[in-house]
Amino acid sequence: MDETISVGIDIGATKTNVGLVTSSGKIIDSVRIPVQREASAEQFIETVCQAVTQLIGANQLTPADIVFYGVGVPGTADSRTGLVEYCPNLGWEDVPAGAIFKQYLGAEVMVAQDSRLAAWAECLLGAGQNYQSFICVAIGTGIGGGIIIARKIFDGALNTAGEIGHSVLQKNGRPCACGNHGCLERYSSGTGMIERALEAYPEKFVERPHQAETLFELAHAGDEDLLRLIRSMVEDLAIGIANAVSLLSPEAVIISGGLCTHEELIINPLRELVNQYGYHAWTRKRQLKIEQAQLGPAAPMIGAALLYKSR
Repeated sequence: MDETISVGIDIGATKTNVGLVTSSGKIIDSVRIPVQREASAEQFIETVCQAVTQLIGANQLTPADIVFYGVGVPGTADSRTGLVEYCPNLGWEDVPAGAIFKQYLGAEVMVAQDSRLAAWAECLLGAGQNYQSFICVAIGTGIGGGIIIARKIFDGALNTAGEIGHSVLQKNGRPCACGNHGCLERYSSGTGMIERALEAYPEKFVERPHQAETLFELAHAGDEDLLRLIRSMVEDLAIGIANAVSLLSPEAVIISGGLCTHEELIINPLRELVNQYGYHAWTRKRQLKIEQAQLGPAAPMIGAALLYKSR
């Protein structure tokens, strides 16, 4: 049977990935464009749609060859209406993104939270293939979460299911872009990690990029101070994950996002720490699986392109 082609769009906090994806999840071609924070939502969406059109044409295709368009955003989105309800990293609130995309692409466009799309891609093609229910925690610029229950995306009555990054870790803690204080992502996301490292050891980052990867490079080189700091931040993350597991009782937790590649410093310690901080009724059996995501940073884009399979 011939495969169909969909467009997946993953709008991140700093960059947007646009790809042509087959119905089996193969990426035919993709392009990356920077996020334009100074642009209005409509202006930015127009830019993304121009990139989509160019990508389709560059692969000797026409819009008639595209069977589906899916979009992921780093915030709360209603996949039924296409409304982006709240997206603090982009400054979007109640943006009718689905309707704007349709205006420029001339086709229906389905919009969802990017972390749910990563979870959906892992469910179909990656580390979640053998599980009926799991939580996918994406650790990158922020911390997002997607919940799969009975191999379906769980949105929740308030359409905010999976927002583990905005669970409060510390009362009156660090201010978060969401407007609250003490959110988990302010302590254990890539952004939170490098900020904590710069506060504690600014001298170690002189003439080095102020990025989370710099922190991990120094830690892998044997910097004991930063190894201890990363351990502390992973402990914070483990507390958030353990609380989510106690609430949802999944079979597994899949760690995705840009930092999931650090298996030795993040995923392996989580396997120990989540059981340490979890409820004894489930930790005593050691049944929970903590897995490394398999699809890498392309997961939300793939999940967006295959979102029609969730219907």
